[in-house]
Amino acid sequence: MISTKASSTPQAVREQLYRYAQDLQELMDQHGKLQQRYQMVLQSQGRASLSNDLLLSSIRHSDALYLITDGQGAMSYASPGTESLLGETVSALRGLSILHLTPQSQRADMTELLSQLISTQQSTTVVQRQLTLFNGAETHSTSLVDALILPTQNYDRLEIFWLLHAADDNNSDAISVQANIGLLQNSDKGLMITDIDGTIRFTNPAFTRITGYEASEVLGQNPRMLSSGRHDGAFYRLFWTELLKTGSWSGEFFNRRKNGQIYPEWKTVKVVKNAVDATVSFISVFADSSHQHTDTEQLSRLAYHDALTGLPNRRLLEDRLTQALSQMKRDGSGLSLLFIDLDRFKPINDALGHEVGDLVLQEISQRLKKSVRQGDTAARVGGDEFVILLQNTVRREDVQNIANTLLTALTEPIIAGEQKLLLGASIGCSRYPQDGDDIGVLLKNADSAMYSAKRSGGNHFCFFEPLGGHSALANLGLDLWRALERGEMHLLYQPQVTAEGQLHGCEALLRWTHPVLGEVAPLTFIPIAETNGAILPLGDWVLETACRQLREWQKTGLEHLNMSVNVSSRQLHDPGFVHRVCQILLTTGVAPNTLELELTETEVLQFKDGDQKRLQALRALGVKIAIDDFGTGYSSLSTLNNLPVDRLKIDQCFIRNLACSSNARAVSQCFVTLGQSMGLEVIAEGVETTEQLQVLSAQGCHLIQGFFTGRPMKADALLIWCQEKTTIPTP
Repeated sequence: MISTKASSTPQAVREQLYRYAQDLQELMDQHGKLQQRYQMVLQSQGRASLSNDLLLSSIRHSDALYLITDGQGAMSYASPGTESLLGETVSALRGLSILHLTPQSQRADMTELLSQLISTQQSTTVVQRQLTLFNGAETHSTSLVDALILPTQNYDRLEIFWLLHAADDNNSDAISVQANIGLLQNSDKGLMITDIDGTIRFTNPAFTRITGYEASEVLGQNPRMLSSGRHDGAFYRLFWTELLKTGSWSGEFFNRRKNGQIYPEWKTVKVVKNAVDATVSFISVFADSSHQHTDTEQLSRLAYHDALTGLPNRRLLEDRLTQALSQMKRDGSGLSLLFIDLDRFKPINDALGHEVGDLVLQEISQRLKKSVRQGDTAARVGGDEFVILLQNTVRREDVQNIANTLLTALTEPIIAGEQKLLLGASIGCSRYPQDGDDIGVLLKNADSAMYSAKRSGGNHFCFFEPLGGHSALANLGLDLWRALERGEMHLLYQPQVTAEGQLHGCEALLRWTHPVLGEVAPLTFIPIAETNGAILPLGDWVLETACRQLREWQKTGLEHLNMSVNVSSRQLHDPGFVHRVCQILLTTGVAPNTLELELTETEVLQFKDGDQKRLQALRALGVKIAIDDFGTGYSSLSTLNNLPVDRLKIDQCFIRNLACSSNARAVSQCFVTLGQSMGLEVIAEGVETTEQLQVLSAQGCHLIQGFFTGRPMKADALLIWCQEKTTIPTP
């Protein structure tokens, strides 16, 4: 730990500065190691795929002359400029075989070339050839064409890019890679070509813009002049092994600009080989990815912190609790969890609006941070629910004193504008090891103690009492198995509308009315149901009930209404899940394309063998798949890219501050653009204000869900709502 205490002597100052320098160097070393691991993960997950190959991307967005064929030579695309070179219209070229453009005397060589590309389809080495091609189907005159042939694996099929350039002479040894790549010189990506010795032979204007070096300063030099020093020998060995093995490498480098600034770049490097399989050149294409690092850091913070209050969220709390439990088990000390639920918050929020409610939550958060000790963690885990992790707390009286301090702080009036608001809090406590030895048990028992405090009249504190308290709370797991047969479960439906205000569908939301406790929050009973297996019958009931209701609505004239149903990963793990979905669709008469199943991003990250196949089977039926709470699980793009998904659902924590935060708007725009670029619909949940709707509509968000467009309601109320409200107010 770096000390911040002021030193009084020059020698002490020098020693402290030296320690700072050591700490900084250690952090830099750790960053370098993390970067290497990150790069290895990218490579192992296949992130360096077609969509991340910058050379292919540059070709697609250029005026270059190129064809795209499959492994047999059938053309799926011809760029407009190929008409002048090959004497055929673009429409005529598409669908033809490249053998159709090859004179009879050259077809055996062309067939052999295609066979080589197919037999080495795991390789993405660039092949350099001089081809003889017809330049007019009717005249059958021929032209010599210099070609760079770029095989690439696009998912499960081979695609071949043929980058063409009219040959200057009939000497295949004189083929110049620069002549072909030079057609890409106006690309917004940096281009660099080196010879076999690593000498730079070509750069483009974007290279100068990104690195700061003019072409005259780098031609004849080695790319080592750009090195940042961030990567060690192990990184470069991994790079060269991958490049020489497959012929292509895509990943992230840290390089240094002319002005000394270190920056990240996403880079694709290709090996170029001639007709005798000898390496003649290396092509490097790169883009400055500094802005992506800024976005990643922002998303990383949002993944572990509550967007409104800045406090750690449940995920970070559980991480810290895991570490604390490991430490406590080693040294025999104790810890305590305080579960805090605000009293009288809901009436204030409903009466004065969510803006005032947000101000209250922010003020409460500040008071919590000031009231706990250094080293403890205050986290927001729900709407008005907070948890505090107290480390090294053995004596009950110490915990009681901290709880009393919190109760005093939380009952102080809050001034919001001209309003003077009085709240309170109910606090429950569980302790390690007395009340549990794992995260789930400790959180559940602290929550149970909080309910005991609330039943005492509020603004109260209770320790967890395993033999006391409310017996109904202890039996929630058993009660969940009986809830269906007792008729305690019901569904509410929340509308989903287009940004233009047209009704698109609704989401089915499960609610439980307990005979003793009353309404039990889903955040309380769903985790219990997933743990004890009750989620399976509950999930089947929700799906069938929602589909029956959808069919009833469709009979009343809402033919195009869609239904979204949340699915637990526990359900998806069940091998019989797909069969049950089929049975429910057949029994209820609901069309598969009107049903959408939602999985949270966190659940997607915990997929087991067979889960993805079951999703693919459902999607093959026509059922749509959505990723719920998108952004909170922080999944990799490669994970998302490999999933059979139709829609992303942006979590409400990213929506709350859209009207007042440029960072929030930047993050939501990032999600919307990501969805659009992948061909996915995007829906934003938790939309509560006109300003939020206006921002999302301007960003191109497809669908909206939230209190602004409609609260969760019973089936008959939703039907009346639909009949009375044909459109929603648009921005």
